[in-house]
Amino acid sequence: MAHLQQLKNSRVFMRFVFYSLVVILVFSCNKAKEPNTIYDIVIEGARVIDPETQTDSVLNVAIQNDKIAVLTTEGLKGKKIIDGRGKILSPGFIDLHAHGQTNLENEYQVFDGVTTALELEIGIDTLKQYYQSRTGNALVNFGASACQLAYRNKVIAKDDRVYNTIYEELNDSAVNVALTEDKFSRLREKLKDALNYGAIGIGVPVGYLPNASIKEIEDVYAFAGTHNIPVFSHIREGGAISFQQAISDAILNKTQLHLCHLPSMARKDIAFCLDAVEKAQALGFPISTELYPYTAGNTEIGSAIFNEGWQERLGCTYQDLQWVETGERLTPETFKTYRNKGGSVIVHMMKEKWVDSAMASKTTMIASDGGSYSPLGHPRSSGTFCKTIHTYVKEKQLITINNAIEKMTLMPAKVLEGIVPDMKLRGRIQPGSYADLLLFNLDDIKDNATYTKGFQKSSGMDYVIINGKILIEHGELQDNLFPGKAIKSQLNL
Repeated sequence: MAHLQQLKNSRVFMRFVFYSLVVILVFSCNKAKEPNTIYDIVIEGARVIDPETQTDSVLNVAIQNDKIAVLTTEGLKGKKIIDGRGKILSPGFIDLHAHGQTNLENEYQVFDGVTTALELEIGIDTLKQYYQSRTGNALVNFGASACQLAYRNKVIAKDDRVYNTIYEELNDSAVNVALTEDKFSRLREKLKDALNYGAIGIGVPVGYLPNASIKEIEDVYAFAGTHNIPVFSHIREGGAISFQQAISDAILNKTQLHLCHLPSMARKDIAFCLDAVEKAQALGFPISTELYPYTAGNTEIGSAIFNEGWQERLGCTYQDLQWVETGERLTPETFKTYRNKGGSVIVHMMKEKWVDSAMASKTTMIASDGGSYSPLGHPRSSGTFCKTIHTYVKEKQLITINNAIEKMTLMPAKVLEGIVPDMKLRGRIQPGSYADLLLFNLDDIKDNATYTKGFQKSSGMDYVIINGKILIEHGELQDNLFPGKAIKSQLNL
């Protein structure tokens, strides 16, 4: 035991030495390349917060092309000078769980501070077409995982049907059918094809697959573990037991696992589930998790989530369901009507104290789980990140602004570094990092979306810079600018 403690202490010391050296390098070596260098953009006098180096200082920052060139206290010359005095300069927010993947949703996301929006929980069926259509035409950085849901449906149905939306995938009759063991290899081939085209891990929404066997899901984890590929999962219903099953599958198969929206899955077992993730991390297992800062979820009413027994499983009633199209609360009669019709429903099923405890945990990061645009859609789609700051930093003071920025930048970036090494250059403010940056006055940050008003743009982002391009200036979106880049793996399986 003494040896283990000594080893642990030595690792802590070495980590301290490493970050101390990084900070020293930032301030001693990052001077202008030449006294007369003129940079593309210079941000002067901002409070720079970089969670990796723990920098929290007033600095001048220079941008050249798509990268950060210099951080310094010295004066800099730039083609464009931005006054950062009295404002925070943060890395752009990274959302690992954004189902809205068009510029319509991106416009709301960027006002919420999001510079990278990824669809990782479920993934995208037509991945090749997705990347091709968005390249050169995206407001924010974009990417997606391999869609286990779509591929297993196709294998079961024995055809290559195309799914254009998540709702089509969730409402396919194949979701209620078990994938037999003789078809596991075919599913692996489809996953491999997607990964070779750039998929960022594998989305495994087993919570929507009531008849998926233990062996089916374990085989996906085993495949992922063999190739060092992360799994992003909406786990089964069941609270603590479901968390134990997912974490067990990950550990036994040496698989990196990201658990989606922990509070909505853990609910009354929130303390146990948070502790389980913390223990796994302390033992060195790559298990991570996320939350959105709301007490209601959002899903497809026609999905298996609402199969018989849903009230007991979710701990809610018809009155707790809010029909997105009209904002009305449901009754047994309207529930039946809308379930046959299909569509989006907001599910009011969590307690505020559960969300608070998850927010305060050092293990959690922020992710929106935001959906496609709908005028009365869930507020998380357009307000998650600014709400985190406005409610949990400023009002409740559960976390500091430094904590919040780390949860929204460095932590999600680090989840992806193994499969997308380029993510080592995002979620940070350091020389050589991509210039995905936010400049804002903390007092001005506010989410405006609500359950009754739906999609609303957040307030307070003075500047949003993506890959060195100014997308929002003085709070105004710039026209005809599409600075987002594809975030892709570089695998050859």
